[in-house]
Amino acid sequence: MERILVSMNCRNGSWGAWSRAISLARRIEAKLYVLLVLPASVKGAGIEENNAPCWTRERLELLIEIAKSEGARIDYFISQGNYEEEVIRFVEQNRITLVIAEYPDDENSHSERDMAQIRKIQHRIACRVELVSPRKMQNLQHRREQQS
Repeated sequence: MERILVSMNCRNGSWGAWSRAISLARRIEAKLYVLLVLPASVKGAGIEENNAPCWTRERLELLIEIAKSEGARIDYFISQGNYEEEVIRFVEQNRITLVIAEYPDDENSHSERDMAQIRKIQHRIACRVELVSPRKMQNLQHRREQQS
């Protein structure tokens, strides 16, 4: 059975990758794993105390509940630490067979850094990686939601 992973962080959600992964998982009856990586906390501070609200988390959890109500098989995990290391560790520990990631949005000021992260992950894992191009309208809608 295919074991698909979509990973995100609080800085940006991978909504195109999410859409592709949920669609593929339904079609081939695969198990979908979702990993949200929160930044490492400062000593003594909890996840909620250290970080600003994570809008990605709120939206992701809502989408997961909707997909589960429609019959999708999803396991949702939250980890804390370095994004690349957490994704690599998760892939190895859970025998992931396919990682679906999203090309960084060109309009994002962190796009080069995000692409470098994807490449580092890709070179250190043994499974396939599928890169999805973000949808311009979807990104525009997400920015509007964050501003309001």
